[in-house]
Amino acid sequence: MHWWTWGIDDAIYTLEDDGENFGGRYWYAHILKITGIPPNHTVSTLTDFDGYDFREKLPKKLMLRYVCGLVAVDSALYVCLYDYDWNIPSKPVAFDTLYKKMKVVKPWENVHHSYNDEFNFINRLSKLGGVPAIIKSTDGGKTWSGIPDENTPAFFGPSFGAPAFLTFGKGNTETPAHLAPYVYAISNDGSWATGDHVRMGRVHRDSIIHRKAWQFYGGLKKTRQPKWVDTEAGSKPIFTDIGHVGHPTITYNKGLNRYFLITFSDVVPHQETAPIDSMKKWDVESELQLYESKNPWGPWRLFHSEKPWGGKNHTDYLAQMPAKWLSADGLAGSIVFAGDYTRDGAHYGFVTQSFKLVLKGRKK
Repeated sequence: MHWWTWGIDDAIYTLEDDGENFGGRYWYAHILKITGIPPNHTVSTLTDFDGYDFREKLPKKLMLRYVCGLVAVDSALYVCLYDYDWNIPSKPVAFDTLYKKMKVVKPWENVHHSYNDEFNFINRLSKLGGVPAIIKSTDGGKTWSGIPDENTPAFFGPSFGAPAFLTFGKGNTETPAHLAPYVYAISNDGSWATGDHVRMGRVHRDSIIHRKAWQFYGGLKKTRQPKWVDTEAGSKPIFTDIGHVGHPTITYNKGLNRYFLITFSDVVPHQETAPIDSMKKWDVESELQLYESKNPWGPWRLFHSEKPWGGKNHTDYLAQMPAKWLSADGLAGSIVFAGDYTRDGAHYGFVTQSFKLVLKGRKK
């Protein structure tokens, strides 16, 4: 998935929640370290979270655990764990069967034929279930604190179920004065590829792992300044596109003094009520949208749309735009994204693409 942050050491770090890297073992949690700027960049593995099995002590609920947002704050690294909700009553599979599957590395393998259709639907729906914890490392990813167990209360609910953090400079040391001293994150809802809304949360940079310290965007005051509330239930979306909000990210483009909201989605929404025939069309075609705003909470204006994203032969997803890779004037850079996991396995990895922007009214 390549959720990114800018480290205090000037490297870009990305968080991967699937696959293998450079011939390494298959696992569901990795952090990569990228030095240089595409196409002259080098990628290496920082950690595969050796010694940490986040699925070892799952609560007695039907939740499949992965990793999502990553952020560097000074020299510390923070990682969100997040769950997919596998409790889909319309697709009945025995609790014990699903629970055993959730605790293995590749739960979709060796599925008994008697529930193959139901299992594939549940797995590919990937309905957001919430965030169990935010874990922390102060030694460059060697060790982590705050690993949740069976009794750990949920950190965030499904409406903020897959956070991605905003990053302002190396180690978040360049946060604009009017946004300091907070760290900001956004999340979609629904399913990973086809949610409805984007919500925003913030927390003091010294209190990221403390749930009670988090606040959520609650709309605008009469002064046009944001209101912040304590609960997800009281929050307001900063963006809405029903059925077409896959995991979103925001990048601050310093050269243009604009915030870029990047969303992707499956053209055929992943819906719980979809029949098997519709499910078979999932992940065949995706679309990409880029929006800009003067504020990290919007309002947003579309400036680029691409459908199908990846052309006729690929289904790309989850674009990220590391700020370090932007030119000084903000008009050029590179994105990183993941390619097919259903149509072309060779395209499923760390893929970069350069771009150039043209300001309205300027000649190309």
